[in-house]
Amino acid sequence: MGVRVVEDIDHIHAGHKILLAEALLRCSRKFTAGIAEGPLLKNKTLSDLIAPCQDRIEAVKELVTDLDPSLDYHIVEITDPMGPTRWDPDMDMIVVSEETKKGIDFINSARKEGGLKTLEGYIISLVEDKDRKSNEEEEKVSSSSQRMRLLGTVIQPLTPNCDIPSHPHIIGLTGGSASGKSSVAKRFQKLGAGVVDCDKLGHEAYKKSTDCYNKLVQEFGNDIVASDGEINRRALGPKVFNNKDALEKLNSIVWPEIARLAKEQIRDLAGKGHDVVILDAAVLLEAKWEAFCHQVWVCIIKREEAIKRIVERDGRTQEEAERRIDNQLSNKERVSRANVVFCTQWAAEYTQGQVERAWEGLQTMLREKRESNKAQL
Repeated sequence: MGVRVVEDIDHIHAGHKILLAEALLRCSRKFTAGIAEGPLLKNKTLSDLIAPCQDRIEAVKELVTDLDPSLDYHIVEITDPMGPTRWDPDMDMIVVSEETKKGIDFINSARKEGGLKTLEGYIISLVEDKDRKSNEEEEKVSSSSQRMRLLGTVIQPLTPNCDIPSHPHIIGLTGGSASGKSSVAKRFQKLGAGVVDCDKLGHEAYKKSTDCYNKLVQEFGNDIVASDGEINRRALGPKVFNNKDALEKLNSIVWPEIARLAKEQIRDLAGKGHDVVILDAAVLLEAKWEAFCHQVWVCIIKREEAIKRIVERDGRTQEEAERRIDNQLSNKERVSRANVVFCTQWAAEYTQGQVERAWEGLQTMLREKRESNKAQL
């Protein structure tokens, strides 16, 4: 019998193991599992934390092969809900969970239209999540809840940065517009971290009589100077808007000055007794400021929520908000370079839980490092 499994498989959990095991018991020949990718992941909770498709394929293949090495396995990427069930004649049964059982009729209807035999459906009950930690998480065991539990934890090992002093421990905190980055920074400040606000330093970098100011006037002309002698950002904006070369030139002047000011402030905060300093910087990765950080922490929010927040908070139109988001690094790009990820999509208490989890993990790591250094003396 040829069996096909229909399920969004990411971060294999107890529910997946039961579903796969039950499917294997009913299979005698060919076993097909569709691993969702592309548009099928668009509306998934924290889709940016979903493992790469090939990694998920390998994880499923390893599990089912261990359970029964005798079958002919086809673990494939699918980008539409039907996948191979639309055209594969060598199938007899489809195994699904309670929440995806409606797909059986849809698939069989399409197979009838294509002249293929219909599939027997076998439905697996959902598994209650006894490790549920918050009302924000699902009641059933799910990959979504597992991804939510990754928030505030180390998802990529730290790579030692030998180019900067070990003290203070500098964390580059970044995220897209309306991701809640600065509110997260304030939460860490309340826990004892020093915070460097690079947005404020950006305003300071433009002040008259500084080297940065002089370079800007030289590059973009005296017409960017306001009547009070300061840089008129409204006059500067049109010169760089939709002009990639001009924008790159602006950044090449301003970003190094912000970095210089940030390093000064980091030293000041360390001198005041801060062991941890948060570098709150929207352009941390674009400006390559992670070069003077020990870790990169990233705030993400789904695109629709970010657009909604920008419209409500900044009074922008829908189109303006969409343009702003689309001109930034994607969440996926940021997450790929992050050690820790946060999401402010849910209640404030849930965000606070992420922050406290990250802070506790950081303090444990720093304490262990201090003890290790003492032991080596």
